[in-house]
Amino acid sequence: MQKRGVSVRKLVNEGVIRRSHRNRFFERIAEGSLPIAEFHAVSARLEIDPIRAAITVQCFSDPASYEDPCCETSALVAIAMATHLPGELAACEGTFETIRDELCNGIAKNTSSAIAKYHRKLEDRRNGGDFDFAYG
Repeated sequence: MQKRGVSVRKLVNEGVIRRSHRNRFFERIAEGSLPIAEFHAVSARLEIDPIRAAITVQCFSDPASYEDPCCETSALVAIAMATHLPGELAACEGTFETIRDELCNGIAKNTSSAIAKYHRKLEDRRNGGDFDFAYG
């Protein structure tokens, strides 16, 4: 909220939360007693990516990880995977079954390695590495 310059009072004034929920607002969020519609309205107002937030809570120990590029990239990959997988599976015969954890970990490792390789190439370009490659 601080990053977006939004106070609890502003949320009330904008109609995001009810005036009666202004008191103990943060406690209500922490204990899960804020009505779900208001919770979603607050998330939308603060432009919180729900996938990124879930990854932050589930996979990282520090709430500040929400701002970490690894968390953001993980969310983007998860969204892309969820978007593309149904189309790929539609072309397959039979009933799709959930894959094993080991296979998921292997896919994640390969994807992470590809992302790291891409990052290394970007850094090489930024540091003049492409010149050496092209003319070396």
